[in-house]
Amino acid sequence: MALFDFVTNLFRSEKRDNFIDPSQFSLGTGSGIPVTKDTAFNNTAVWAAVRILSESVAQLPIHLCEKTSDGDKIIRDNHPLYYLLHNRPNSYMTSFAFISKIMVDVTTWGNSYVKIIRNNQGRPINLEPYDVKNIEIKTYNDDYYYYNILSNEALDIDDMLHFKGLSQDGQLGLSPIDVCANSISWGMGLEQYGNDYFRNGAKVSGVLQTDRALSTEAVDRLRNSFNNNYSQIGNAQKTLILEEGLKFNTISLSNEASQFLASREFSITEIARIFNLPPHLLRDLTKSSFSNIQEQSREYVQYSLMPYLISFEQEMNAKLFKKNEIGKLYFEFNTNAFLRGNPTERSEYYKTMLNIGAMSINEIRKKENMNRVEGGDNLFMQLNMATVETIVEGGGMKEDIEKENIEE
Repeated sequence: MALFDFVTNLFRSEKRDNFIDPSQFSLGTGSGIPVTKDTAFNNTAVWAAVRILSESVAQLPIHLCEKTSDGDKIIRDNHPLYYLLHNRPNSYMTSFAFISKIMVDVTTWGNSYVKIIRNNQGRPINLEPYDVKNIEIKTYNDDYYYYNILSNEALDIDDMLHFKGLSQDGQLGLSPIDVCANSISWGMGLEQYGNDYFRNGAKVSGVLQTDRALSTEAVDRLRNSFNNNYSQIGNAQKTLILEEGLKFNTISLSNEASQFLASREFSITEIARIFNLPPHLLRDLTKSSFSNIQEQSREYVQYSLMPYLISFEQEMNAKLFKKNEIGKLYFEFNTNAFLRGNPTERSEYYKTMLNIGAMSINEIRKKENMNRVEGGDNLFMQLNMATVETIVEGGGMKEDIEKENIEE
C-alpha cells in the first residue's frame, strides 16, 4: 500500500480551509426555484419516492448463501459476514438503518460509499458509511482510488463499497435530482403556487365596487378590514357583510387556477417516472384498480427494486469475501415477501407445486413463515402425472402383457 501512503501524504500537505460543500450549489431551473439535494425533499413526492425505495430495500432480508455441488444453495447463517450484513454492520447502525442510508444516497446523489474495515486476517469486521460529499474518485498511474477530502485518506477500490445508480461511465452514478431538476422544480413551483392560492382562504375572489368616491385612506382601511376578516384559511366560508353601497363582483377562476389539482397529479406522475415507481405508491390512484395495482406491485419489484438489488449484491460479492470464497459464497436479497401475491394466488401456486412434487409441505410452510411439521419433507405426486413406464410396472400391466404374448 505504498502508493496510497504516498497519495495520502501528498494530499495532506494541501490546505482545504476553503472547502465548499457541493450540496450548497443549486441548479438553475425553468420555474426559477433552485433545486439542491436538500431542497428537493421539500417536494412531497420526491420525499415519498426516496423513502419508499429506501425502506423497501432496507426491509428485505440479506442472505449469505453457499452453492452446493449438486447446484442447490444453503444459507450460511453461521458465517461472520452474515451477522455483519444481517444484524450489525457497525457499532451505531442496524442493518435496516445501514441499507436505508445507502439507498437514500444512491437515489439522491447517485452514489454511496462505505469503507470496509478488516481484521488482521483480512476479514471485514466493520462497514463505515461515508458522507457522499466528502469522497472523490482519483487516478494515479492508471489506478483508481477513493479519496476522502476531509480526512486526507486514500483508499484502494477493494477497501470501499461503492454503490451507484444509473451511470454513463461505469464509475460514477448520476443523481436523479440533478438530471431531472427542471421537473422537480416545476413540482415545487406548484406547491408554492398552492400555498399562495390557499393563503387567500376567502374563495370569493373578486372586486369591491361602489358609486361613491373613496379617499386613499378609506381604500386602505377597507382593504385591511377585508383581508383581516375574510382572508386566510381560518376565515374561509365566512359570511361577507357589505355596507355603504358596496357591491362585490366575483371574478371567475383562471384556467390555470382551476386546473391546479390536475397539474399536481401530473407532477406526481413525473416524480414517479423519475424514480421508476408505480404512481399508486405515491398515492396517485387516479388510474388504479385492485387488479392493476397487484400487477404494478410485482413490476415494482422486478423493474424498480431488482436493478438496485443486483448491483448491491455484485458489489458486496466482489469485495467482502476472501479470494477462496468468491464464486462459492454470495449475498442474496430475499424478495419472496414482495412477490407472494394475494392468498388466493399463493394457494393455487402451492397446490400446483405440491401436486407435481416440486415442493414439500414443509417448504411451503417455510415460505409462509410457519413451523415445520413431522413428515412434511416428503414429496408427493399424483398417479396420473406418473410416466407410462411407472404405471405399467407399478400396476402389474407389464406381466399381463408378457403373459398374453407367450399364450399367442
